Amino acid sequence: MKKTKLFFFGAVAGSCLAICLLLGVLGKASQPQGDTTVTLTLSQTGQTITLPLEEYVVGVLLAELPPSYHPDCFRALAVAVRTLAVKNNGTLSDDPAVCQGYWTAQTASAKLGEAYPTALEQAQAAARDTEGFVLTYQGKPALTSYFACSSGATCSSQWVWGGDLPYLTGVDSPWDTTSSDYCSTQTISRETLEQWGQDLPVVTAQADNGYVLSLTWGEETLTGEQARQRLGLKSGCFTLQEELDGSLTATVYGYGHGVGMSIYGANAMAKEGNRWEEILAWYYPGCQISKNSQKGD
Repeated sequence: MKKTKLFFFGAVAGSCLAICLLLGVLGKASQPQGDTTVTLTLSQTGQTITLPLEEYVVGVLLAELPPSYHPDCFRALAVAVRTLAVKNNGTLSDDPAVCQGYWTAQTASAKLGEAYPTALEQAQAAARDTEGFVLTYQGKPALTSYFACSSGATCSSQWVWGGDLPYLTGVDSPWDTTSSDYCSTQTISRETLEQWGQDLPVVTAQADNGYVLSLTWGEETLTGEQARQRLGLKSGCFTLQEELDGSLTATVYGYGHGVGMSIYGANAMAKEGNRWEEILAWYYPGCQISKNSQKGD
């Protein structure tokens, strides 16, 4: 298997400033201790690579966070990313639809342009500052899921995936109501709806914080997450309004599945002065910060 290094200087060749910045921030995170590695499948090519765990953490942070976000948001996400990698026994994909997003240095440099050196510095510092730490519940790695922005509160894992986890029952996240992703509208055409029959979907149960618990569509009963996926909505917190032309207007709150840590909320908490440990304690109540034992489930 080909081994790919994340810290690739050729991507910024021709820019002396960028190269100096990269050389200046290379440190402990780029040279992880021990032989802890992950096996990563690259979704576009199907290629499988092996790389150090801490290098993987940096690549995920580059893919998931803008460099303008607060360092303690980076640190909180670094622990969540590392925990998920350990929980999955180091077998991962870079496809964000099934796992965490991941960028190689080449991809990050191409996508971020001039912001790449700053983003790399932020990501490396976060990995270095939290190196080896994972979040555990009753001694085992927690399911540290995360997403972009909530409806003002996170939702229970039971509503989305069917698993009732005590630390993923939902918490308030009021900071999210100030995000540009907090509220949006989406139109679902009549033609799209007719792919699933003549009946229109009807929300039949919602949680107190607005997340859809069940929806009937003809003879089918769907969960809110199933309906979100079918309708292509940003979140499982939504209302539906029938229009005169037979289409539906969905008013959607939040962005993502809603379970675990809101990245927007984490950044807002950090800007208010909360440390990464406090952010993790808020979004994953009952979990402890522990040193990585390199054991999954």
